[in-house]
Amino acid sequence: MIADAPNTFSTADLGARTYRFLADVLGQRQTLRERPLPGLAHALVFWGFVAFGLYTTVEYLKGLGIVDLTHTRWFAAYRILLTPFAIGVLVGIVGLALRRAVIRPVGLGQTVSIESLVIAGFIATLMITFLLAWRLDEASLAGQVNWWVHALVILAFLALIPASKHFHLVLSPVTVFLKSPELGNVPNLDFEKEQVGLEAVKDLGSKTVLDAFTCVECGRCQVNCPAWGAGKALNPKTLILQTQDALLARKPDTKLVDLYSDEVLWQCTTCGACENQCPVGIEHLPLIIGARRGLVSNGEAPDYLGGVYNHLERRGNIWGLGSDQRQKFVHASGLETFDPRVHDVLVWLGCAGAFEADFQRSLRALFDILRGRGVKFGVLAKERCTGDSAKRTGNEYLFQELAHQNIEDLRAAGPKTIVASCPHCVKTIGNDYRKFGYEVEIVHSAAFVEALTRGDQSVAGNPRERVTYHDPCYLGRYAGTFDEPRALLTRFGAEVTEPTRNRDNPYCCGAGGGLLFADKDEEPGSRISDVRFRQLQETGAGTIVTACPFCTIMLKGAQSSAAAVGGAGEIQFVDLMTFANGRLSKVG
Repeated sequence: MIADAPNTFSTADLGARTYRFLADVLGQRQTLRERPLPGLAHALVFWGFVAFGLYTTVEYLKGLGIVDLTHTRWFAAYRILLTPFAIGVLVGIVGLALRRAVIRPVGLGQTVSIESLVIAGFIATLMITFLLAWRLDEASLAGQVNWWVHALVILAFLALIPASKHFHLVLSPVTVFLKSPELGNVPNLDFEKEQVGLEAVKDLGSKTVLDAFTCVECGRCQVNCPAWGAGKALNPKTLILQTQDALLARKPDTKLVDLYSDEVLWQCTTCGACENQCPVGIEHLPLIIGARRGLVSNGEAPDYLGGVYNHLERRGNIWGLGSDQRQKFVHASGLETFDPRVHDVLVWLGCAGAFEADFQRSLRALFDILRGRGVKFGVLAKERCTGDSAKRTGNEYLFQELAHQNIEDLRAAGPKTIVASCPHCVKTIGNDYRKFGYEVEIVHSAAFVEALTRGDQSVAGNPRERVTYHDPCYLGRYAGTFDEPRALLTRFGAEVTEPTRNRDNPYCCGAGGGLLFADKDEEPGSRISDVRFRQLQETGAGTIVTACPFCTIMLKGAQSSAAAVGGAGEIQFVDLMTFANGRLSKVG
């Protein structure tokens, strides 16, 4: 390990950290989700080891001649209670061994881990010797041999753990507790105290170092990563293991770009699937975005980002369009400048709402709904990009410039509630701006309108329209807003057919992390958006409903690509606000 690694440990939000510790460590929540059978097998092994802790202690106290508590009544009762745990551990470890040696899911890699099988054999031996002890006279030769086998296996186990991935037994409770309560937490840099980004192994923070040695190589991050699923080079598990190898090699000056390759670092969509799925609290995004910061600070960002940064610096939006274009939309939509004495909420237009014609239709639908419900709203006289694209691609300086300007304008305007239709804007204002001391309630339009229309009578058609809903990563996984869009769709006449990967674990559209602007024809593997479009097609629904401007852009592009080869089929796109407003208009 690197002794002078920057300290990035944090114990803020103790309540949230304690809850996660209880749920994910003691309750094994993360191991049980999505893989219930292997998760249950792992949970049985873990719970068994916790239950056996006192038993092992008492037996060693006896063996060392310190004190013999094995003939007490409470210990006899304790041994009886341990029997079902022993059986559960034995069943669980045999199942896990078969899974690793025979079934071999792709996330485990192609090579069978002999080390894992040895550990499985040790655990099975411990449980068998415990169960045999019930039938053997402890004073007999067989009883003595059985006791010594049990004791020696424990010693061998303790010797092997620190030198293997099973060290996660010790580290993972700590890593889970130290993991940020916020998914994808990439702290804002203090330029006076911190370097601009991660450039070499020696720059890695203490939490990242701990993460590297905690990885259990289960492959959950890998199989849930949309980039890996689309055949690209990025593999979150490999990224962490490469970090571990570099730390063990004790070469602190190794450049991260040489360790991971810039191709891998720029393929991440920052969707958060890897972190969300990791059962041991590893945080991948601070590492990836930190490495991007290092590249950007040295002028090594991909060419396509140069244009985006230029647009943000000169025009304050990702498209590079003049503010007069936004003003035309504001005027044509009859929008008022926000005044806290007059208006209930401030509607944040965002780059897409201010300039992108397709998404402007969605905002007009939102305006109709708000006006129809008597909600008084306004917009800022001038609005810049929140800086999401700069933040996620590692241009921290540009992000902070945009953020501070926006915060100044928002404080001057004084809204208590902001409604935004872009999940990326919700994430950036709600989380990243809070770290600068600006706190405001910001709500995605799906959640706001769902609450606003909750008392409405259902306007179900006959038959109900069959749709499939695509959860945006930044709305479903990051913000936990997945029930509200479905409630709106059901309320206003839709039958929702779920695609593969949905709700809090959606499959990314491929736009996040600055990849909206990448040249898709140069991508290795498939386009992430093409993979997602096929998943949505497979539902058989005639309509795809979206709730994010970037998702709409990407998925419509995928539809065009599919149409070019005759594979698009009869399917249409509609934004959630447009869908809801259309049904409200019919019954209004």
